[in-house]
Amino acid sequence: MKTKKWLLMGALCAMLPVVFSSCSDDDDPISEIIEEPTTTGVYLLNAGKWQGNNSTLDYYDPETKSLSTKVFATQNGRGLGDTANDMIIYGSKMYVAVNVSATIEVMDLAGNSLKTISPKDESNAPQQPRMLAAANGNVYVTLYDGHLACIDTTSMEIVKKVKVGPNPEGVCELNGKLYVANSGGLSAVQDSTLSVVNASTFEVEKNIVVTINPKTVQKDESGNLFVLSLGNYGDIKNTLQRVNVSTGELEIVETNNQLCSSVSGNKIYLYSAKQENWVVTEYNFKVYDIEKKSMQSGFITDGTVVDNTYCLSVDPISGNLYIGTSDYVSTGDMYIFSPEGKLIDQLALSGLNPMGAYFLAGVK
Repeated sequence: MKTKKWLLMGALCAMLPVVFSSCSDDDDPISEIIEEPTTTGVYLLNAGKWQGNNSTLDYYDPETKSLSTKVFATQNGRGLGDTANDMIIYGSKMYVAVNVSATIEVMDLAGNSLKTISPKDESNAPQQPRMLAAANGNVYVTLYDGHLACIDTTSMEIVKKVKVGPNPEGVCELNGKLYVANSGGLSAVQDSTLSVVNASTFEVEKNIVVTINPKTVQKDESGNLFVLSLGNYGDIKNTLQRVNVSTGELEIVETNNQLCSSVSGNKIYLYSAKQENWVVTEYNFKVYDIEKKSMQSGFITDGTVVDNTYCLSVDPISGNLYIGTSDYVSTGDMYIFSPEGKLIDQLALSGLNPMGAYFLAGVK
């Protein structure tokens, strides 16, 4: 794996072109040198089999199209753990929530372990992390026992926790608030709320009611909030909804038996599938224009067939779409498509159940 000078991909404001201007007293045009951001590397996280203790982390170089598998194990001489659920790259570090192992692995950008955080409750029982978000020098992680935790990125310690709803999944920061999806996944009846946490006081201010069993929370570049709920696996289907955080009003974007979504810029990329007895009978890839409120079907334009879709990720710089597949038995594949919907590459991953692609950025 190449060593490069990397920047954070997630904070777009930090990736604006750098302009150097010459100073002159004459009338010559001002010369400019603009360094454009580019994607320098992509990490691919594989959850593995539940209780199989076989999570892996792969690395893809988009320039050379080379794949390095099991990077974490190679760099650290040990496995990543059991059921890696989510990952985030923030500043000079990477964070992986390893659910069944009840750990949060903190790494440098080359995959070297810096610290393993093991959250515990007041009785010293392990707390299982689920999903991650980052803002204002902190990383936030949901804990499945009903808490949201704040990790200081300098000390790499959990410095605050707050009680939210049952079995929280996704979390997203928007305008100084943290929106936490309370799934209630271990309850007889799933939950249907977002806990709204003030990031400064770390207290819950209110709850917003959404479709039952919310899973992921994402925002677009204009500050709109989108929640994907999984429903009740019966008469209430997977539902992608826009949430008005001021009024609590919901606007349905898409419903189907199975949805995967990824928000990028002012678009939402969707995998939408119908199922009968848990078998996919029909599916489509779609793009939703948030500003126009219009849906376009058939994203893949070159005839490539992608079955068993498990995750979607969009590179915010190149616009390339990464589609991970899983049959829950064999190791997954990652398909990479251009913004025009043409296949760029297909990768054989090192583990089962890919959770997503996570992007590193630099300048050229």
